[in-house]
Amino acid sequence: MLATVNTATLSPLERAQALCADEMQQVDACIHDNLQSDIMMIPAIGHYIVNSGGKRFRPLLCLLVARLFGYRGGRHIPLAVVVEFIHTASLLHDDVVDSSTQRRGAPSANGVWGNQASVLVGDYLFSRAFQMMVADGDLAMLKLMADVTNALAEGEVLQLSRTFHLEMSEAECLEVIERKTAILFKAAAEVGAHVAGCSEAAVAALAEYGMCLGVSFQLMDDVLDYLASEQEAGKPVGHDLEEGKITLPLIHAMAQDARLRARVEAIAEREGQYLEGERDWIRARVTELGGIEFTMRKAEEYAARAKRVLGTYGDDEVRALLAELADFSARRPY
Repeated sequence: MLATVNTATLSPLERAQALCADEMQQVDACIHDNLQSDIMMIPAIGHYIVNSGGKRFRPLLCLLVARLFGYRGGRHIPLAVVVEFIHTASLLHDDVVDSSTQRRGAPSANGVWGNQASVLVGDYLFSRAFQMMVADGDLAMLKLMADVTNALAEGEVLQLSRTFHLEMSEAECLEVIERKTAILFKAAAEVGAHVAGCSEAAVAALAEYGMCLGVSFQLMDDVLDYLASEQEAGKPVGHDLEEGKITLPLIHAMAQDARLRARVEAIAEREGQYLEGERDWIRARVTELGGIEFTMRKAEEYAARAKRVLGTYGDDEVRALLAELADFSARRPY
């Protein structure tokens, strides 16, 4: 229950964090226990990125879904950490691939320790996650996370192959999102339902909820790159195009404006280098042409789909909170 916390001014994410506060403390303790190594660079980099202010949305989702079905055991704690380790490893690798120097408003790990260390510690986190799954002893969970990690790697390569791909369609954009981002939200929800001993139908429904939530979440991330200030976003904004990422707001806007498309083509020829004032001009033009509004509507469609698949499963209070989290993912300001 939420009785000990004044929830009147909290967002759904903050209320979910309050509801699962005790379990999230166990998750944090498990994270730190499993970052131990006598190679000091491993815990240093691991703790740096894990403690860098992330929302912990994925492990939280695992805990919430287990709670939805009344689970009171402890298996979901290390499995939630597995999901977070895989996510963290992908962030370390992403920042190297994208040549990012900031993460959540602070220097990225590769900006502090260099690309080689970030890649290798990312590899360590992947392997540590699989050690933890072997210790759990459930072949179904091991298969699930092996499939997820493979799909995540495919998503990374797919996105790379579509760098500055100006012919990117909406369907292709959503495929990248599902493979690269939403797959871990899906896994987190599926793990929570599985450990709670749910029926196959319930596990499948919650997996679909997680996938839709993840797509909505990433679509809003794409919106914020064109809409938010750097302070609001906690990272550089207007950066997606610089990295060659053709996201849905830009796809929608370019389809209506040959001048915008020509400008994007010129930036692509310069390998993402903006001329003075060009970043702000493109961000403004994408907004004027409805790219933001279109993408937000799409995010809301996925949020609505997530809410529908929740059906009448589990505890009423937790299910209502999961529904609110779906709406939050499509309207979040950060």
